[in-house]
Amino acid sequence: MSRRRKSEYHSSYRRSRRRAKKRKRQILVSISIITIVLIALGTSLALGFNPFLERQLRLQFGDAFFSDFSDLPEVGEGDDLESIIENYEPTFEALEQKAMERLDNLLTSALDEYYQQERDGTLDRFVLTNKYIQAGRILEKNVDQTFYELLDKMKDELSRKGLPTEITEEIEKEYQGAKDDKKRELLNKLRSKVGS
Repeated sequence: MSRRRKSEYHSSYRRSRRRAKKRKRQILVSISIITIVLIALGTSLALGFNPFLERQLRLQFGDAFFSDFSDLPEVGEGDDLESIIENYEPTFEALEQKAMERLDNLLTSALDEYYQQERDGTLDRFVLTNKYIQAGRILEKNVDQTFYELLDKMKDELSRKGLPTEITEEIEKEYQGAKDDKKRELLNKLRSKVGS
C-alpha cells in the first residue's frame, strides 16, 4: 500500500470513528432522555397521578364537581372565641356535607361503572380502581385546600383579636378523623357491594 493510500485510509478510518462516537453519544443522550421521561411518567402513575385520567375524570364529572366550593356560607366576624366558632361552624359543616355528597356520588358512579363493565365483559378492576382512587384524590386535594384556607382564616381572626388559636388544632384533628372514617366507610361499602 502506498503512503498516500495509507494516509487516506487512516484519515477515513479516523473520520468514521469520530462519526461513530458522535452517533454513539447521540444515541446515549436519546436513551437517557427517553429513560428519564419514562421514569417520570412511571413514577407519576405509580404515585396515583395520571394527567390523562384526570382530564377524563374532569370531563366525566365536570371541573366544578372537584373544585367548586364557592357557595359555602359566608363567615362573619366574631367578637369572642365562642362567637367566632359559631360563625365558622356552618361553613365547616357545609364543606363537610358537600364533600360527603360528592364522595357518595363517586362511589355510586364507580359501582354503576363496575356493574356495567361486568355485564359487558369488559371489566378491568385495576383500571377502574385506579380511576376512582384518582377521582377521590383530586376531590380530597381540593376539599383539603378549601378546608385549610378556611381554617387559616379562622386562625388569623383569632390571632388578630388576641384569642387562643388551639381550637383550630382541635378542628383539624376532627377533620382528619372524619376523613379517615369516611374512607373506611366507603371501602367497606365497596367491599360489601362487589365482594372484594
